[in-house]
Amino acid sequence: MKLQKRLVFAGGIFLILIAIGTFSYYHIENWNVINSLYFTVATVTTIGYGDIVPITALGKLFTVFFAFIGVSMVFYFFSMLGKYVFKKAFEDKLEEHGAKIMDHIEKTTKEIKKKMK
Repeated sequence: MKLQKRLVFAGGIFLILIAIGTFSYYHIENWNVINSLYFTVATVTTIGYGDIVPITALGKLFTVFFAFIGVSMVFYFFSMLGKYVFKKAFEDKLEEHGAKIMDHIEKTTKEIKKKMK
């Protein structure tokens, strides 16, 4: 799978994950949408302020499994994003310097051919 497709896939999974976490905390803990979203993002990004915590046993159990999956997927998403940004920057530099190198090679080849005659 190409890097760009992997990035889109990882981004989609990231958004789905945020939606699942928000929806789940909204229903399990009876939090409002903002608190559910806030806790979901704080959990999957490993920030974990601790100002909001699950109270119910189901909420705590869900958090255990959600954190493992969520943190892994967020790291995957950000690694794909980093690879994509690095690749684009590298390709731009390679394109810029590649043309200069090719000109230098052509010039040197012509000079060598002249000397060989």
